[in-house]
Amino acid sequence: MKILHLGDLHIGKKVNGFCMLEEQKYVLQEALELIKNEKISSVLISGDVFDKPIPQVFALNLFSQFLSELNKLKIKVFIISGNHDNLERLSYLNELLKSSNIYIAGIFKGEIEHYDIEDGVTIYLMPYLYPLQIKKYFPDSEINSYNDAIKVLIDNTILDKNRVNILLAHQFVSSNKTELQFSDSEQRSLGLLDMVDYKIFQKFDYTALGHIHCPQSAGDKNIRYSGSILKYSFSEINQKKTFSVINIEDKKINMEFFDIKFQHDMKELRGYIDDFLDEKFYSKINRDDYFKFTLLDEEVLDAKKKLSMIYPNIMILEFDNKFTRELNSSYSKNYEKDKTLLEHFCDFYKIQTGEDIDDKKFDIVKSMAEKIERNDCAPD
Repeated sequence: MKILHLGDLHIGKKVNGFCMLEEQKYVLQEALELIKNEKISSVLISGDVFDKPIPQVFALNLFSQFLSELNKLKIKVFIISGNHDNLERLSYLNELLKSSNIYIAGIFKGEIEHYDIEDGVTIYLMPYLYPLQIKKYFPDSEINSYNDAIKVLIDNTILDKNRVNILLAHQFVSSNKTELQFSDSEQRSLGLLDMVDYKIFQKFDYTALGHIHCPQSAGDKNIRYSGSILKYSFSEINQKKTFSVINIEDKKINMEFFDIKFQHDMKELRGYIDDFLDEKFYSKINRDDYFKFTLLDEEVLDAKKKLSMIYPNIMILEFDNKFTRELNSSYSKNYEKDKTLLEHFCDFYKIQTGEDIDDKKFDIVKSMAEKIERNDCAPD
């Protein structure tokens, strides 16, 4: 029996202003081909299905199409919500969808939903949970952290040891704070307060994790993050994204990994603009990939316009030269940790322009800073 473990789809996500929908559609089609070729019978999706709690219509349509194709292949699908998802919206049709072999974790009611499937396998669905949600059902237990809460919940989950028990979870699971490889596209709590010890999950035969974007194990080879299906920041450019396939034979689990091929990759280039505009250079690379350019030139007129004629998908263009180094050094010297976001911006504005920000610009920036601090328009 083969099961595909996916997670962190983030359908509808924008990266540096570029919508990733077509890239996501390409990878999901690749997943469908893998499912057919490898004769996979079930698919696990470990949270962060969408990038926003209220997904855009085009994101909903893409996921609906993916589920429809899985249904045509008679694949069982198990889905939990992640911290980016809205559980109520994601699961509002879960009872109806069960008739199509699509099982979505519903509203948490004090226990982990589970489903027995073929070959003696049981799938447990634990959506992203906060300690207070669990404390409500275990008022007599000492719960002061995420670790306490998840431990209480799993300790009170009785498993049939004669079956292969697989848990879907979307939590920050680790053996220590430095073990995992992170990227800056993830949202982590300050001080890593949401960390959960991997040992809590060892009663399961396999724990299918979502939340961290780099594919990797967490303390145990069978406690594993699938990783995101795409590179969602330039901190991920050297990560190898894979499809994780759980192969179960005689109640033993073996893992297989298949490299994900992207329609367009992310690349980081550093050097001088004349080199990047030289046909001898750009003829050897895929010019339609997503690029971050760092130019070393002291001065270039219309750099982005010139580069965009050859490289249409420039996500980031920055300079590393005498001027920017002096600017960064000046800002670092004047940086004060206790200042607000608005105060830091005003300092930076003065360093860059040599002038104080005027009242009109100040009011605009103040309004934006307040929205960010309220998390109304949190940046990607």
